[in-house]
Amino acid sequence: MSRAKDKRQRERARRQRKEQRRIEHPEAVVQAAPSARSVADPICGVASPTIDASLSWYVARTMPRMGERALEALQAAKVVTYQPRASEVVVRRGRRVVRHTPMLIRTVFIGVVDGDHLNEAKAAPGVAELVCYPAQDMSTQGNIAGPVMEPARLDAVGLQRFVDAIAKGEIAEPLGIKAGDGVVVTNGPFASFPAVVEEILPGDRLRVAVSIFGRASPVELGLADVQTS
Repeated sequence: MSRAKDKRQRERARRQRKEQRRIEHPEAVVQAAPSARSVADPICGVASPTIDASLSWYVARTMPRMGERALEALQAAKVVTYQPRASEVVVRRGRRVVRHTPMLIRTVFIGVVDGDHLNEAKAAPGVAELVCYPAQDMSTQGNIAGPVMEPARLDAVGLQRFVDAIAKGEIAEPLGIKAGDGVVVTNGPFASFPAVVEEILPGDRLRVAVSIFGRASPVELGLADVQTS
């Protein structure tokens, strides 16, 4: 009981501080324009990162279920990392959420300063290996010629074009509900009634045709008031 009372007191104090700031700094209060976004609008991904051409770029493979640890270890070693990803919009509890997933499983592009830095990246916890290619062993004279595996160095200009293409395509198209889908009303007087989405409106609102005694009646509902059937 005391915990609930303390929570109410903190909330009341927060509102009082906010009102006091509004009175003391009225010029800081700006009316935000109403959002015209709807569930039908695409959401763009992040801006295209810049590939540092002064670094040497390679492809590293991470160990299974250790991708996050590998990224943390690489960043701690001052290794620049880039991991291409795909994005999509999912609807959770009536709200749009952008979900990001790696585009290349257990793969990360790394930028290093020199060979020692590359060896440090290769030894980082969670890193399984570097992507390599076969090359002739020219390290010691007199050795029998044979192929060895060398880390595959990437062209920075070509990698930048790849990164730009990924960023341009990283547009999260809305998923979940679209015009023509069959849904079931979950809230309000028409709860449990079947309906068909006629139009997706701004503000994550829907115009649906609710089937009432065999007749379709247009009703405007919120995105959280329906679920796909």
